[in-house]
Amino acid sequence: MVVWSPFRFNCGQEISNRFVIAPLTTDASHEDGTAADDELAFVRRRSASGFGATISSAAYIAQDGRSWQGIGAAHDGHLSSLQRLAEAMRAAGGLAILQIYDGGRIARPDLIGEHTLRAPSAVASLRPGAKTPRAMTADEVEGLIASFRQAASLARKAGFDGVEVHGANHYAVHQFFSPRANHRTDKWGGTLAKRMSFPLAVAAAVRDALGPKLIAGFRVTPFEAEPDGYTLEDSKLLCGELAKLNLDYISVSLDDYRNSRPQGEARVYHGPVAKIDVPTENPITAFARIAAGRSAVLASGGIKTRLDAEGAIELGADLVAVGRAVVVDPEWLAKVRSKHEASILAGLPRDEREIAGALSIPPRMVDYLLSRPGWIPRL
Repeated sequence: MVVWSPFRFNCGQEISNRFVIAPLTTDASHEDGTAADDELAFVRRRSASGFGATISSAAYIAQDGRSWQGIGAAHDGHLSSLQRLAEAMRAAGGLAILQIYDGGRIARPDLIGEHTLRAPSAVASLRPGAKTPRAMTADEVEGLIASFRQAASLARKAGFDGVEVHGANHYAVHQFFSPRANHRTDKWGGTLAKRMSFPLAVAAAVRDALGPKLIAGFRVTPFEAEPDGYTLEDSKLLCGELAKLNLDYISVSLDDYRNSRPQGEARVYHGPVAKIDVPTENPITAFARIAAGRSAVLASGGIKTRLDAEGAIELGADLVAVGRAVVVDPEWLAKVRSKHEASILAGLPRDEREIAGALSIPPRMVDYLLSRPGWIPRL
């Protein structure tokens, strides 16, 4: 079966199977951005089941871009924490990939201290209670690209096998690409080509900082479901340009890969699921066709069984990322491999007091998960 076969990236690194742990927000790091022991235990237990690679929770690259209390890759003070994280992620010999991000207009004011909320343009997010950010200066935009470069260099020093740029899910890189969030009139905004400039500059900076022998990935939301958002046709152009940069993979960020449903910006987790217009072509298939082997395609969203994984690969994916399923069952992959899928846990324990201990989930992360009703089922 393809899912159990190895895969070699452009850089020469090889993954032992096609299963990857998706980046999972823990919201459980120390206030200074260093990884907490229970956060490392969460990662170590899940990585130990034999995934080909683990992608970390997103690490912030600048203090004024933090969107939750997670790990940092913003300065040398984070180096030892990142080293411990890379070791935990390699619990069973899989590859360790650090995801890096900046929150832009959806950074949390309570975490960025005295810094002012800043973004591509002075346009508020659709999230409830969102504040209007100030527009970044041209020098600040260049500085943010430099921060991504610095974070990638820090990941290399910490011993990671690669870095993924979080260019999806409405964070800063996504915001620069979005016509809803980017109203700039300089070289960083306006036309589609100019809105691609920042994502491409970040990707190029990270590729350069890592050198040719480490994995460089980029996560993309394939289209925006919100009115006046960018389309799949737009993101296909971005995908084509990213593939020219010798990236090892492009990750297609979806909440449900079968239904082509991306993550909405408003993040409403209660009530009926809103209907959205979806493209006729599945984004995974579209990206695979555009990348044409120049970069691997990583699929995610709703992968709960081996058949789900095989379905994503049939659509054109080279790799599959498992998220919510491995939160619920740390031994998910071991059960899939041994053909004991019937024993896979279907949800979090009903008793909240059991969740942290039974599943090695940090208490802060338990609170975070339960604040999103319906996102992960309960037993």
